Amino acid sequence: PVTAERFRRDITEALEPLEIVMGKTKYVVVDDRDGHIPLVRNKQVDQFITYFTTVKGRKQFSIWMKRYMEYKDLILPILKEHEMPEELMILAMIESGLNPKAYSRANASGMWQFIYSTGKTYGLKRDWYIDERRDPIKSTHAACGYLKDLNEQFDNWYLALAAYNCGAGRVSRASKLHQTYDFWQMHSLPRETRNYVPYFLSAAIIARNPEAYDFKVPTNVKPFEYETINLEKSADISVLARVAGLKPKVLREYNPELRQSATPTEAGYPLKLPLGTKEHFLSAWNAIPEEERFAPQFVVHRVRFGESLWTISKKYNVS
Repeated sequence: PVTAERFRRDITEALEPLEIVMGKTKYVVVDDRDGHIPLVRNKQVDQFITYFTTVKGRKQFSIWMKRYMEYKDLILPILKEHEMPEELMILAMIESGLNPKAYSRANASGMWQFIYSTGKTYGLKRDWYIDERRDPIKSTHAACGYLKDLNEQFDNWYLALAAYNCGAGRVSRASKLHQTYDFWQMHSLPRETRNYVPYFLSAAIIARNPEAYDFKVPTNVKPFEYETINLEKSADISVLARVAGLKPKVLREYNPELRQSATPTEAGYPLKLPLGTKEHFLSAWNAIPEEERFAPQFVVHRVRFGESLWTISKKYNVS
């Protein structure tokens, strides 16, 4: 789960710092269509492209391309719904390797690597049962909202991406310090952030035309497609998987937001099942007694000063 962040950090440490060229920024435009993030090449971007096309980088990027094909039909329509550039899916790629369970040293989680406070601001819930930062659908909607706000603040996609990495405050201070909105001239930004945008651009340029860089686009990848059922009570994952004819690991892959071995207690939890399994699941689910369907139901009690197990048990009339 921490591979993507470590991979990005290793590249930053491995590359030789480039000499800073002050003055007008020089680059080659690769793609500058309306409604898209401009893709350009310069020495920094080319350095990352070279890394991705060597042995270690090629192996990692091939894994990312496989996940890109798995999730593109899920993520790209959400980006389109929010009128966001399709290149932003590459942001999730470099943040997490498109791994819903990715986790960083800064306690960021999910495909889009939200920290708890930012996730909460954009409507992602985290409690005992679920962490919606790991939900590919909900976290993508939240990321669109966050990136839209950053782009409205800076009116510049490169600065919005830099702010996604190090925070809007740092980017604003760097812009004032250097008296510019040109990302390439903001040399006071942290080294990781100065590498972040060229890292993104290199991945986006390769993903735009992978064959040109000798990458094979995987064609036998099973897309992430699902059906949902609403559970009125908490149910054990192992029971749900057995009824669906799946391994618990597969069911967890379709519901990566689940943190426990059971679904949440609130009514109407939408459990995701692989496409084509819903009908079989419902017939098998309705055939077993209700007492075998659901996990033991319970309430949560917050212990107060002076309480003991005996006083708590008396309160709830249990042994």
